[in-house]
Amino acid sequence: MSIVFDSFSDWIQQLPKWRGWLQLSPARPYMHAEEAYDIQYGLTAPEVGEGQGLCALLQTHRVDTTGPALEIGCGSGYLTYGLARHYPGPDLLITDPSPAFLRLTQRQFDGASDFAACRHYAVLNADDLHLLPTGMFSVIALRSTLHHILKVDDFIAACARILRPSGALIMGAEPCESGYLLMAAVAQSIPNALKAAGVDMLPAWTERLNDFTDTVKFCCLRDIEKATAEDKHFFSPHQLAGLGAAHGLQLQFFPTASFRDFAPPYIHSFHCFSNSFLIYLQYCMSFPVDFMTLIRVHLKDQLRFIDECHRSHPGPDITGVFLFKKLPS
Repeated sequence: MSIVFDSFSDWIQQLPKWRGWLQLSPARPYMHAEEAYDIQYGLTAPEVGEGQGLCALLQTHRVDTTGPALEIGCGSGYLTYGLARHYPGPDLLITDPSPAFLRLTQRQFDGASDFAACRHYAVLNADDLHLLPTGMFSVIALRSTLHHILKVDDFIAACARILRPSGALIMGAEPCESGYLLMAAVAQSIPNALKAAGVDMLPAWTERLNDFTDTVKFCCLRDIEKATAEDKHFFSPHQLAGLGAAHGLQLQFFPTASFRDFAPPYIHSFHCFSNSFLIYLQYCMSFPVDFMTLIRVHLKDQLRFIDECHRSHPGPDITGVFLFKKLPS
C-alpha cells in the first residue's frame, strides 16, 4: 500500500536521488546501444508534433490535465519534447529504466525555454508502479512502451490506481497483433516470389526474414516465458479494452493513428499497408537495401491488393493510439 502524500512536490522531495535523478527502480540498460537508437530511425532534431498531438487529444476528450503527468519509457525523448512544451499541467515526471536514455532525453532541452510544465527525471521500471502514490497523476503517457512490459494486466491496474478520476492513460505506437500477423504472412511469401523471378535468397536475407517472422510469433504467443526478452507482446484493441474496463478505464482506440495526427496540420501519417510494411522491414528490422528493392518489385501485386481492400477506411491495424479515460468515482 502506498503512502498518502498531500502533493506531488512533497512526494518527489522524499525520493532518493541517484546521479542527479530521482530513483524509484534500479537502473537497467536497454538491450541495444541507446546512442544508436535515433540513428537507426534517422532522427536528428527534437520532435514536437507527437507531444503536441497527444495534448490536443487529451483536450478534445476532456481529460483532466490539472495535475502532474507521468511519461513511462521516455527512450530518446521522441514524445517527451512536445509533451513538455504543450502539457498544460504543472509537472511532468519523465522516466525510463535506462540512465543512458534519460541523458539523451535531457540533452534535447539544452538551451530550450518556454516550457509550461516543470520537468523532473526519474529512473523507473514500469513494473514498479506500485511505489507511486494513489491518485497522484492526471495523465500517464507512453509511446512504444507497453510491449516491453511483462505483466500488462498488473501494469494497467497500477495505472488505474495512480490516476485521478477523469485522468487518462494514453499510449501510442503499440503493435497490433492482427496487423503484424498479416505483415509476417506476407513476408513469408518473399522467398517463393523471388524464386519465381529467378532470384536466389542470400543467407543474410534469410537471416533477417527469419528474425522478423520469429519475432512476430514470439510476441503473439502467450504460453511462453518472456521475462528476459526486450519486445514481449502484441495487442488487440478488444483485449486491451477488456483489461481497461476491469479497472475502471474506458478505452477509445484510434486505428493506424499516431499522436502527431492530432497536431497541426492534421495529416494522417498512415498512408497504406504497403507503406507501413516496407518502412518497418527497412528501418525496424534493418533489411538490406538490395533486398528491399527486390521486395518492392516482386511483392507489389500482393501489397496492392491489401491497400485496395482498405482504400476507403483505416487498416489493417498495425499500430494505433489507445486512450483509456478513468471514469469518475
